[in-house]
Amino acid sequence: MFTRKTKILAKIADNRCEVDFLKSIFDAGADVAWLNTAHQDEVATLPVINNIRQVSKYIPIAIDTKGPEVRTKDVGAPIEVNKGDHIIFTGDATLTGEKVVHVTYPHFHKEIPVGEVILYDDALIETIVVEKLPKGIKCVVNNSGLIKNKKSLNVPNVHISLPALSEKDRGFIHFCAKHNVDYITHSFVRSREDIAEIRKITDQYPDYNPKIIAKIENKEGFKNVRDILKVCDGLMVARGDLGAEVGLENVPYMQKKMVEACLEMGKYCIVATQALESMIKNPRPTRAEVSDIANAVLEGTGAMSMSGETAYGDHPIEATKMMGKVMKTVEEKRKELIHFHAKPTKPSKKYKLAADAVKKAEKADVAAIVALHCDIEFIRGLSSYRPDRPVFAGCDNDEDVRELRLAFGIWPVPVTERSVKAVIDYAKHSLKPNDKVMVIEPNKKAYKISIKAFKEVK
Repeated sequence: MFTRKTKILAKIADNRCEVDFLKSIFDAGADVAWLNTAHQDEVATLPVINNIRQVSKYIPIAIDTKGPEVRTKDVGAPIEVNKGDHIIFTGDATLTGEKVVHVTYPHFHKEIPVGEVILYDDALIETIVVEKLPKGIKCVVNNSGLIKNKKSLNVPNVHISLPALSEKDRGFIHFCAKHNVDYITHSFVRSREDIAEIRKITDQYPDYNPKIIAKIENKEGFKNVRDILKVCDGLMVARGDLGAEVGLENVPYMQKKMVEACLEMGKYCIVATQALESMIKNPRPTRAEVSDIANAVLEGTGAMSMSGETAYGDHPIEATKMMGKVMKTVEEKRKELIHFHAKPTKPSKKYKLAADAVKKAEKADVAAIVALHCDIEFIRGLSSYRPDRPVFAGCDNDEDVRELRLAFGIWPVPVTERSVKAVIDYAKHSLKPNDKVMVIEPNKKAYKISIKAFKEVK
């Protein structure tokens, strides 16, 4: 039951967050609730958090801050455009007209030169700047479509002078601290300085220790990915905007290199965007989507995410189950298909101990690892070495339980006393009495490791 190791993030919208719906999504296999602030404010977000916590206080919550992005704004009815049409993008609210598209960044039209490509909504529509106007930029449309409100705009070859955090982002980071949100996933991270801006705010709350996930969505972020990983807790490979920024043909290579960087630095890794996009409308995925999930698992990602599939799709339960089914099936064959995967290159002492434990577990061919009252760094270490068997980890801290719901191969079990009963009760759904397990317990020097039948664990 708990043998799938790769984790699932499910996007939750404020207009689809009823307790019964949320329970069905997590019963179907979702591990982390993911909220996007680009489309909702703090007032709309709080009921979503409260409903998630009604389902379980152990469900981790990740909130997306929008970062230095540009979106369309104040678009009422969708604007139909056809190939050869001209439209005007502007950050100046005083400029109006039939095919004038307002954007969120006031200086947008001042920074984009003639000849540059502007891509709308993950490159669904391509436009090219043909003329600079006093209050806007005139563009020719290269393919037909509808321009709607709050959709992303990418300019692949231009550095736009936006700050790392908008005022809305700053407000949401304070909101996260006040409501003890587990993960902050920050969009369009370009450098380690962007992460530092978040830390300046979270450091104002001594009892708040969020995990910060950097979403890599442009060339600059990819170029600095290892430097960024030094100051955050993991990466999200955000393939939508990334594909618009760098060209779709470059995304597979960049995805593999980012997963590799996370593995080598012992950090969380999430592959995002369009994993089961067709299931927004269809009850079954395409073969290509199934292969996409499989390849991400084989690369070694710790998690994958769903966006529209669960936020507004017609088949959210089926999509969640399908993703879990594909992950589990591929994981069972992974050893046949992958003969090497990246591992931490500069492990800490506890990561070295974790590596030794994983190696011993593989040699002993145990059915599972049972870690009792081990500290969270050691458990993260077990995850980083991608064990072939599940790890049931007893945690006496609720925040640790929620954090480890994102960790590859780790099934955290809340315990309230120095007893193994809760862990045994949780693990027995996956293990038989005579299954061989490795039990890890802390002692004064390091960790005590023993191999025994599951029925002998007490």
